[in-house]
Amino acid sequence: MREQSQAMHRKRDKLSAGHDLGGTANGRFLIRKVFRYLQGWKLEGLYASVTIICGLILIYWDRRPARNDDRAHLGRLRQLASGTLLPVQSPDGSDLYGYWRDGIFRPFNNTAVNSPVAYYPSILAFRIHWNDYLLACIFTLVCSTLTATIAIHVAMRYRYVICAAALLPAVFFSFLYVTTDAVINSLSLLFVAIALRLHQRAEVTWPQTILITVLAPLVALTKTTSVVLLAMLFLPVIAVWRERHIIRWRMLLPLASGSAACLVWQRMTSHIPPILGTDFTLERYQDAQQLLVSHPLEFLQSLLITLVQPLDFNKKFDKYNSVRNLQFFAGSEKAQLPTGIMLLIFVAIVLLLVKNNINQHEIHWQERTIMGFMIAGFYVLTCAAMLLVGSGLLTTDKLGAYADGMQNRYFIPVLAPMALMLPDFGLTVKRSHVINATIASCLVLGYAGIVCAHVIAFPKVVA
Repeated sequence: MREQSQAMHRKRDKLSAGHDLGGTANGRFLIRKVFRYLQGWKLEGLYASVTIICGLILIYWDRRPARNDDRAHLGRLRQLASGTLLPVQSPDGSDLYGYWRDGIFRPFNNTAVNSPVAYYPSILAFRIHWNDYLLACIFTLVCSTLTATIAIHVAMRYRYVICAAALLPAVFFSFLYVTTDAVINSLSLLFVAIALRLHQRAEVTWPQTILITVLAPLVALTKTTSVVLLAMLFLPVIAVWRERHIIRWRMLLPLASGSAACLVWQRMTSHIPPILGTDFTLERYQDAQQLLVSHPLEFLQSLLITLVQPLDFNKKFDKYNSVRNLQFFAGSEKAQLPTGIMLLIFVAIVLLLVKNNINQHEIHWQERTIMGFMIAGFYVLTCAAMLLVGSGLLTTDKLGAYADGMQNRYFIPVLAPMALMLPDFGLTVKRSHVINATIASCLVLGYAGIVCAHVIAFPKVVA
């Protein structure tokens, strides 16, 4: 009996030990699985952490804030957060539009036609704590950064080109303040990333169709020119046809929803002149539109001139145009970064584009043709807007001239498609860990340099 009892105890101990070993093995498997999953977010995690940490520092201690039309945007934000959807007309009956504050009518500039979608993080912040500008900036930074981070992850093999666009200082600075640029840039990157993901999968399911049908109107409502991005939806259609010889007609749903949202908003705001000025009436704006349409050759000349004309500091408008056309490379219009900082960031961007080019063979001539027309359409619409309102009302003597007021930050939504227009160079990376370490080092040091440039009080520099 004693021997039988001892045998039963030994058997129970073995089973217990086996159970413990099995539990340990399951725990290790779970840890490895989580670790592998997190490894897939290395680039996204690096981008998000660097952007949010540096962004928060600049929101609180920036000596040289790079805000564009901040008063006008703040006025429109207050109006939207208070529940007023459209700008109100001046009580004197003129074509000035704006908002009421402290019993005083305050007109604002071209933000009059921006939809609530373009301000959603700031509106949410104001609804939580009214008129808290810092909170609105924090919400804008976090929401925009997380949207861009998701876009990088969603793009799969093309995450490098999305990250390269998101790393530009012009994009980073747009996330820091109450502007429409933050939402325009982040939502555009997400929309392009989703289109690229569907293109890689060569399939579009109904849940994916519903998701992009909801997202398309949001992108189209951020800015009129953003409606051109809907052309990216043809990429997965082409991929499905190439793979299965089937046309996914369901993709007409997001095309229709995005286009309809843009048309409805344009209809709702068609009575509002886009810029501020007592002499800039709706009737004169409509006359300027007719003038531009009736002179197509002069418009074509302006398109070519704006593309290649050198800018200098000799004329009144050229001075501002020159500064605005350095924003991609120098960060902002008001405080521009030196070469030492920009070189680090550009090295990281170029290396990301090199890694992206390894998968560039999946972009065929059909996709490049569609993206080429999309980019051209985006440029034409932007030039038309600048000719109409860039430096005041369009007149006969301005036909065929440079589109004053053009800024390269307007083209951030199409930067990723522009990079995908590059051919497949047949590049390979033999030492991937070296290039990854170089990208990470340049990114961290470059953004640390941005913080130093905007926070430190340098001698003989007016903060």
